[in-house]
Amino acid sequence: MEHITWQDERACIPKVEFYINNTCNLTCNNCNRFNNYNFKGWQNFNDYQEVLEKWGQLIQIQKIVILGGEPLLNPTLLDWIDGLNRIFDCPIQIQSNGLTLSKVKKLYSRLLNTNNWLGISWHNPDHEYWLQEQVDNFLEAPIEKISNTAVMDDKTHITYIDRNNVKISVWVETSFETASIIPDGQGGLTLHNNNPMAAHNACSFAKYGCYHMIEGKLYKCGPVKLMAEFDKQHKLNINEEDRDLLNSYEPLTVDNYNENARVFLEGIQNFIPQCKFCPVQCTTEIIYPQIKGKQLPKTMTT
Repeated sequence: MEHITWQDERACIPKVEFYINNTCNLTCNNCNRFNNYNFKGWQNFNDYQEVLEKWGQLIQIQKIVILGGEPLLNPTLLDWIDGLNRIFDCPIQIQSNGLTLSKVKKLYSRLLNTNNWLGISWHNPDHEYWLQEQVDNFLEAPIEKISNTAVMDDKTHITYIDRNNVKISVWVETSFETASIIPDGQGGLTLHNNNPMAAHNACSFAKYGCYHMIEGKLYKCGPVKLMAEFDKQHKLNINEEDRDLLNSYEPLTVDNYNENARVFLEGIQNFIPQCKFCPVQCTTEIIYPQIKGKQLPKTMTT
């Protein structure tokens, strides 16, 4: 992972993921942001513009990823792209499942003549024709396709570049690691109860060292914020001591930046007590993506 650098008290962070909505049009088993359940809520950029302006004076970011949920379902997505480009002056990756490219008007213009690009995490390799149709309708011909293989599989990385140098990169992901929220065996949902250091050692978020900006606050671990929000919406089957622990996590804010920034930002490789709620063995399972309770359309063949 890349490391934090400092210019006096201003931190330069290699990568920050901006999580802008809980809603998603897919239900994938083991979604690590719990969008396979009825998780509601989205963030209006205008509600956080002022605090993000303050962040722009405190930190530099080398790469921004906008994600959810499905970020293309956020009605203020274009405001997020425009605002973050302006405030942090760095390229943005919009991470999508690729199902609604044609429904966000003017999204193409936010990729045109910029370093912004669209990343698609595609969850069913049988739908190559359908994905190709989405990409072809979004980009402008001629389109160059760069791929190591002719057939999409779970290791294939395909990049499409059109005549205007607008770029879409596609990863096929057909399995996810075990999520933090799991069935409790009684018809409800609960969390893991593990050794926090062991869980941290197995954590992909810790491995890649990526910070998460949610509701104008910076988190070492995005899911710990989302677990607490999910609990408010759906009441997880956990005891009150664990609920208090879950809600006790303190993110970095613009108000506590001066006193906490160095310890917080340089401690991303350290475990936190809330790590106990995550699995210690990150085995992967097929995710069986569905949309609105139905299987996605099969590949069209000739």
